[in-house]
Amino acid sequence: MFGISLLRREVPDALIQSYRLQGRIARRTKDSDEELLFFDQHDFPRLPVWMEGQLRFLPWGNRTSQSLLPRTHWCPFESLDAGNWSSLQPVEVVVPASFGCDRGVWYLITEGIRGVVVKDRQQQVVYPISTQATHYYEVMTRNRRMPNFVGETI
Repeated sequence: MFGISLLRREVPDALIQSYRLQGRIARRTKDSDEELLFFDQHDFPRLPVWMEGQLRFLPWGNRTSQSLLPRTHWCPFESLDAGNWSSLQPVEVVVPASFGCDRGVWYLITEGIRGVVVKDRQQQVVYPISTQATHYYEVMTRNRRMPNFVGETI
């Protein structure tokens, strides 16, 4: 299970209302700031994205066979770099995040995660970009893949 959190104070109330994100507000500890939680296992997984200068909350990947988009939550960097996604006309975006959680391990994210937005017949969908995990990340999370972080390596 993978997820991110975004500090509540970074999201305007109007966006929380319009995207109906109130149920995602939580505190991970008693003394921590409120955060918006986004996990790939949510019933309706979404991710925040900075796109065209605006913060939006888009569906995270594709879970259904009704869409023509890749049925996954991630876009492997190697696949994107090889041009395998070019027919989908991916638009690179940043997924803002304060913290990441991979297999129960929380860690700080300073700038965000790279992602791509693609469109099927009905809507835009975001896929975070994954890369081969660093040794440290793999030891920390027991995962061989990791998000493609903006401006940092874990």
